[in-house]
Amino acid sequence: KCSDPETSTTTGLTVGATYYIRVHTYSTGNNTEFSLCLKVPPPPPANDECATAIPLTVGTSCSFAQYTNAGATASVGPPAPGCSVYSGCDVWFSAGVPATGRLILDTNTGIVTDGGMAIYSGNCGALTLIECDDDDSVNGFMPMIDRSGLTPGSTVYIRFWEYENNN
Repeated sequence: KCSDPETSTTTGLTVGATYYIRVHTYSTGNNTEFSLCLKVPPPPPANDECATAIPLTVGTSCSFAQYTNAGATASVGPPAPGCSVYSGCDVWFSAGVPATGRLILDTNTGIVTDGGMAIYSGNCGALTLIECDDDDSVNGFMPMIDRSGLTPGSTVYIRFWEYENNN
């Protein structure tokens, strides 16, 4: 692979194989110092796909819990949700719809300071987008969905990602 940017990611390498890295400059001057860092990305989180969504407990008040999308990959199956510049690295949650048919899903900043969120009905093999949100939370550039008219007793699937996948 040949790479021009300052940072490059390579996938599909064979475990145990030896790879050589060639570094050069564009100029012909005496630029001889550089830094090199090789790292293995973290494994995907357990809720990297819809089928392994983390079930959330629906309560009467908001209680934030901390999660991560570090190492997450783009989901296989459902199309891009269409808001908040989805570029992969999404994680999944599920929630049972209460008798009122209304769910309020709010997010708060952490390492991710600009997120996107979408909710779906159906099952992981055939999801239907209900709503997608970018910045409706009062907690910075984070998503918040307040949705009524949902079917009581049904399950919604919640997809969360970092805006542009650049963090």
